[in-house]
Amino acid sequence: MKTQKTLKQVLAVVGATFLILAAGNALAAISGTPCVECHTMHNSQDNASMQFGDGSDPSPSLLRAASCSGCHAIPGRNNSQTEPIPQVDGQTYGTDTLAGGSFFFVNSADANAHNVIDFQAAEDTALGLTPPGWDNNLDGAVNTEASWTQQLTCSGTYGCHGTHDTIDTFGAIGGAHHQPGDIDGTTVGNSYRFLDGIMGLEDSDWEFTTSATDHNVYKGVARTTANNTTDQSTISFLCAECHGKFHTAADIDNTDGPNQMSSPWLRHPTDIDLRTVGGEYADYTFDVEAPAALSTMPTGIASADYTGEAIVTCISCHRAHGSPYADLLRWDYSGMNAGTTGDAAGTGCFHCHTTKDGI
Repeated sequence: MKTQKTLKQVLAVVGATFLILAAGNALAAISGTPCVECHTMHNSQDNASMQFGDGSDPSPSLLRAASCSGCHAIPGRNNSQTEPIPQVDGQTYGTDTLAGGSFFFVNSADANAHNVIDFQAAEDTALGLTPPGWDNNLDGAVNTEASWTQQLTCSGTYGCHGTHDTIDTFGAIGGAHHQPGDIDGTTVGNSYRFLDGIMGLEDSDWEFTTSATDHNVYKGVARTTANNTTDQSTISFLCAECHGKFHTAADIDNTDGPNQMSSPWLRHPTDIDLRTVGGEYADYTFDVEAPAALSTMPTGIASADYTGEAIVTCISCHRAHGSPYADLLRWDYSGMNAGTTGDAAGTGCFHCHTTKDGI
């Protein structure tokens, strides 16, 4: 009589494959693993469900997990040097944090993480379903609704990953885990973190460990137009697909000129090259706490050079999934005190605003 493998055994096999193939800058793809470790033909073996535990009914794409959280939010599993599958529901910020942060912190406050239904989050009580800054008229917006009628998902029309032409979260990302190759943005599987069309270089352990030569490299483009949507392969454009009014240059300064470079700012800018702005901003030194972006991807992470350009993007300040801090910020904004020589000196906002602290 055949017996079902436990979730731990299944993911250990699948994960080992991820670990091997995650090295370098090419995408990790499942290879050399029996199909049955992830898929089931009839969802029945010896009169028992083949599901991992987050449901008993058959799942789309013949998968053995009912949602993305089935593999990426396994109870009791934390990111570590040996954890091969990125866990995006970790509870220990700082020691269990990947580049995107953690959906766990929505449990503390709605403002601390995206309310993604795949991770059992409830609708945001303050904002409802429609993303703040939603602009359905923006070129490239994920849909054309004036307001949203469904809660945020991991992928699809109401999500970040995969294509946006279907609300089917599995269909939107179908096949991507099996598509190895360099990140060129031509398909979901060949896009940065399966974010359709987005470019970048992916750290082999998703920034569980970081250093000056060990981190993600994000693509950015310094704005030349108000909406800056000509190049739709940047990480800022990903955010603009849902938060377009925060991405546009309209009303962020007093001139509304095409380059939007003059001061005083009325709204914090994105897609600004700190090297071009000059002044105190030219003293920015790359740090994973406040990562700038590059317009041209280097041949490898270690060769990323931020001395010629350092472009501010949305995720220079925010975590895509969540953090312990309000508005998904990478640091505690309430601890940013001008002129400080305390622990916050040289951190957070002061990575760019280099003359505002006390060091």
